[in-house]
Amino acid sequence: MLNLNLVSQELKQEIRLRHVYKMFKQASYILVIITIFIAVVMLVAKIILQNNFNKIVEQTTLITKDSQGQNSKIREINTHLSFVEKIQDGFIPWSYLFKDLAGYANSDINFYLVKVNKEKKEIELKGIAKTRESLLALKEGLGKSAIFYDLDFPMKNILEKNDINFEMTAKLKLENIKEIK
Repeated sequence: MLNLNLVSQELKQEIRLRHVYKMFKQASYILVIITIFIAVVMLVAKIILQNNFNKIVEQTTLITKDSQGQNSKIREINTHLSFVEKIQDGFIPWSYLFKDLAGYANSDINFYLVKVNKEKKEIELKGIAKTRESLLALKEGLGKSAIFYDLDFPMKNILEKNDINFEMTAKLKLENIKEIK
């Protein structure tokens, strides 16, 4: 048998190049298809991740908003509590002062002025005593008291024997008023 090869060398070269070109073309098609597939997968993954990220941000934003609202309420309550505490710290139970004062004054003494000055921590007393003895008993009682000190008792208070118009002032220990009950 005889083989005839009528194809020239140039044509053979061209045929080989076409085969190589077809293989490269098919390989590039496959590469493009693989690239498109990977791009689609990555795009879908990006969309899924973006949705999850948005959900997480939304949830944490709600939690942050809730906690900010609660924090502002807590700050407001703390402000009110501080205000109440300041009021309570400044409170002096004046009724204990008057109870102590009434304990030293007997029925012969009538006060017509009891003036308390918190800033100066002093009390001014004016009144009428029926007898000198009851006035001196009041003075002695106030001198022994844990609340009153530095008693200013003018001499004119004891010059008369009966129906004495008296005036006196005393300094106050305000911290002792809170302790008396």
